Amino acid sequence: MSGITDRPSPAPTAQDAALAERLATLAGEALSGPTTEVADQLRAHSAHIALLDRQAPVVAELLSMCRAAAERWQAGGYGHFSVARNLPAAPPAIASLLQSAIDGEDDSQLHDLVARTCAASTENAQKLLAIGSGVHALLEAGPRRFPATAATEPIDPRRLPDLRARLISAQQGKPAVNRLAMALFENTGTLVPFLNGADDAARVLLAQENDRLARARLYHVDEEMTEAAIRKAERGRKGPLAPHRVPATRGFIAFGKPLVRTVPQGEERPADVVAVSWGPWAADFAHAPAHIQPTPVAGPRQPFWRWFGPDGTVRHIEAFDGRAKPTWWLTFWTRPTHAVPGMPPLMADNETTTGATETPGPMHIGTTDEVAHVVYACWDFITQEQVTKRPITQQRVQPRKPTDLRRDRRKGVADDSAVHLVTLRGRRPRPDEPTPAAPVPSGRKLDYRQVIAEYDRSHCMNPRLHREDPDKQHHHHEEITVVEYVRGPDGAPMRPTKESRTVHQLTADAAVDAE
Repeated sequence: MSGITDRPSPAPTAQDAALAERLATLAGEALSGPTTEVADQLRAHSAHIALLDRQAPVVAELLSMCRAAAERWQAGGYGHFSVARNLPAAPPAIASLLQSAIDGEDDSQLHDLVARTCAASTENAQKLLAIGSGVHALLEAGPRRFPATAATEPIDPRRLPDLRARLISAQQGKPAVNRLAMALFENTGTLVPFLNGADDAARVLLAQENDRLARARLYHVDEEMTEAAIRKAERGRKGPLAPHRVPATRGFIAFGKPLVRTVPQGEERPADVVAVSWGPWAADFAHAPAHIQPTPVAGPRQPFWRWFGPDGTVRHIEAFDGRAKPTWWLTFWTRPTHAVPGMPPLMADNETTTGATETPGPMHIGTTDEVAHVVYACWDFITQEQVTKRPITQQRVQPRKPTDLRRDRRKGVADDSAVHLVTLRGRRPRPDEPTPAAPVPSGRKLDYRQVIAEYDRSHCMNPRLHREDPDKQHHHHEEITVVEYVRGPDGAPMRPTKESRTVHQLTADAAVDAE
């Protein structure tokens, strides 16, 4: 237990405990079934306690309840509870105080901080009571009681433009800056601009992300193509990425089936990735507020960004404009863990960068590298028609209505908000389908049908120079995918083939089966 119950100052009484329990009960009702009446009761009760002379002991009792609930939360296998993630609208100072309380840190100054917070103003005390009771309600219920409206549901392509516009609006507010600044202050960011203040770094990151979202071309890939991309990601990419194999300079791709990352046994499974955005990135301060300038450092070089490695190492990234070596920034989006009021429609789960000259290595299971490889596979599928006469995808454009487009413009969207619905060409063969009654060819002709498994191959872009230019100085190869197909005449019996290894660890169904 933390020092909250060991050193109560002043000691909570039975009346204080009853007030804290009533407040926590109202918060649970507000979260599980939000109504105007419950919200008014919660607000009135918080204001009433804040006006009492004993609001500090009530808060101390509430924090003790939160700590006990946090122990039950972890015992239930839910992992670590983050106040900043589950209640992003909470002010950073109050969120930090609550986080210290539920983490059980032995802080002898904790109660003094509570007393000063309550004494500073009635508004601060009211916020601390309300947010603390909300934390307790979430901890008591567990994440399964307050699921998001579509925790594992894919994004509806018809709602994709509205979701993008809402996401841009949500990231322009102060709560988004506070939430990201808190994460950066806790050193959870891996690639951040070199600035003294976490708030300024958060503003730079949000401004660049909003620029990518505002001008992103919207894609939606169906479930079948998502599974094909997962299979290709498992096989690995043989060559480096190239700008012409990226379907759009800035894009936002929603998957027809949420991607479930593999995690080691016993660890908390992260939220499902439902979409990924990308755009060009350079170690500069483009799109940042004008008053933000890089922090000067000693020495002849000026690092603009810093990369924090998993082993605690820090690497400086000097400024470059992205023209000599195009680099893309990928952001992985998940749905909120809890349906908490004020939560944006999607949460940025993680990010990564990749350069045009880099060849993606083997897929690292249990990391966001899994999802990145699926994105690379989708890029290859969509752009294959540019490098070969064997395109494997087809697109249907769903335009935006003019009235809706004008509304998007007012929210900062610069794209045309048309959704590109991407599917695989043709219907995939199924070996278990009944054989139709038809004459079977005989003799030297192929008299059976066989499923040819999906595979990748290197496609020469100039076969005439293939023999004359073995070092590929004047021609190059492109990696293309041949999807699964049936070889043989219609009506012939199906010959069984060796099953190709199919990996579904990134799909929700496989995760349920594994559990």
